[in-house]
Amino acid sequence: MPAYSDMSIRDWYSQLEEILGDVLEHQDFSMQTWLALGAAFQLLALAWLPANISFWFPLTWLAYRLTRTAIDTLNVHDSKIWSRVMRGRWMGQLPESENLSESSETSEGVVMFLLGARLNHPLGKLGPGAVQVNEIFNDMWREAEQNRKEWGYLGRTATLVDFSDSERPPTIWISYWKDLKGLQKFSESKAHRLGQNMYNAKKLPFIGIMHEAYYAPKGCWETIYDNMPPWGLGTAKIPGIDESGDTKPFDVLKQSPKGSTMFRRMGRAADGTKLAQG
Repeated sequence: MPAYSDMSIRDWYSQLEEILGDVLEHQDFSMQTWLALGAAFQLLALAWLPANISFWFPLTWLAYRLTRTAIDTLNVHDSKIWSRVMRGRWMGQLPESENLSESSETSEGVVMFLLGARLNHPLGKLGPGAVQVNEIFNDMWREAEQNRKEWGYLGRTATLVDFSDSERPPTIWISYWKDLKGLQKFSESKAHRLGQNMYNAKKLPFIGIMHEAYYAPKGCWETIYDNMPPWGLGTAKIPGIDESGDTKPFDVLKQSPKGSTMFRRMGRAADGTKLAQG
């Protein structure tokens, strides 16, 4: 990591955001807590600011939000909500040869690895060890990106939150891998070992950790994305060789053929049986 004195303001901000960006988020507090904080902020504004300023500040914000929503409603498909949507019906397809102009890198199947953490402390992300754990996870995913080809790392989701746990929602990542050997290499990485050793040494007593790993052989998985932004396996980038011989990352999303079914996207017969090889 470069010294902060050698970084531009933009690089410094990006580095700080990466370290602390998800330490505090809106989902870390209940609706009641946010309403109470808003009421407290309004009381402070009334006490310290002229009445006309403290009165118009929340009303101006509400007017802005209502106006923006009204404009977006009139032009739904041109609104910001649709800015990342891939229109139409798309499917994830992992190529079958190293030459991606033909098709590519994984023919044996795909591994899905679900990794989660829960902060078992009343202060949540303000509790002891929370920032440190966040840095460890960031380092783990950074190592996966740096070793994408060697480990067969295909990509991951953004940070997800399980709101079914009302007391302390766990943080979850779903990642995708070429095979189990690559996932094992990830588990032996420097950042993962650091976190594992600290956890086993009871240096993170308020942190809960879980994972689930699934392997789906070829012909046993499929995806579909209809008017959705790229998500999950659909965001995967696979290194390959283009027609000019240069190495570049390739998307896995392809237009889904009209009338395609779950079995067809799996490469199976219409009744779900596997097709004969060769």
